Amino acid sequence: MLLRVLLILAILAGLGVVGVTQFKVRPHIQGIIDDRIAHSNRADKAELDLRNTRKTLKDTQITLTNTIKQLNQTRNELTAAKAQIETEQKRANDLKQTLDKTREDLRSAQQELTAWKLLGIPVEQVVLIIASEKKLKADLEALEEEKKLLKTEIDRQAKIIDEFMRGREDKEFPLPKVAKVLAVDPKWNFVILDIGTRQNVTNNCVGLVSRDGKLIAKVKVTSVQPDRSIANVKPGWNLGEIMEGDLVLPPF
Repeated sequence: MLLRVLLILAILAGLGVVGVTQFKVRPHIQGIIDDRIAHSNRADKAELDLRNTRKTLKDTQITLTNTIKQLNQTRNELTAAKAQIETEQKRANDLKQTLDKTREDLRSAQQELTAWKLLGIPVEQVVLIIASEKKLKADLEALEEEKKLLKTEIDRQAKIIDEFMRGREDKEFPLPKVAKVLAVDPKWNFVILDIGTRQNVTNNCVGLVSRDGKLIAKVKVTSVQPDRSIANVKPGWNLGEIMEGDLVLPPF
């Protein structure tokens, strides 16, 4: 009986201890649980904030990349626009210069037209006068050239006459090298050779005109230039018609 009473007392004491423990420890445990929940919530919030921050950073990087790309594109477009502006400015300057020159030409033309009107010459005759002046100028130049050729021929003929009148024959020399006939004048009976003083040709040099190994004539140099010379066909030696391209060989 006593043992049962003691056992009951022990159980009651244990229950009391458990009740006291529950009464004192439970709030502490609940605090720990609440702290853990709070820490967990803060951790979840921090992780959510971190994910949001990372997403924001990624979006910012994408935006920055796009902005840099747009900036480079804008810079390129600005450079192209600047080059286009410079080109258009140069074109505008060229057009202005052309316009200024055209205006100046027009002013000069108007002045010339006014001058012609003051002279009493109809405008339609101006073209004819200019054409006539050009023709006269061309004819004058042709006459000058013909005059030079005639003077050369007169001098050559005068020299021949002088030699004939003096009744003597200058000493002849063979051509220093083979020459070629560049031109023939059958009227005055002379030829032009492709060698001159640079090839040691002098007056009174003689040569034999040949074609395909056949003797055509004998010529004598009467006038020498650096790379050309004029030679007369010697009387009695005109054995055939001399042609351009015929060879002229030293006689000995």
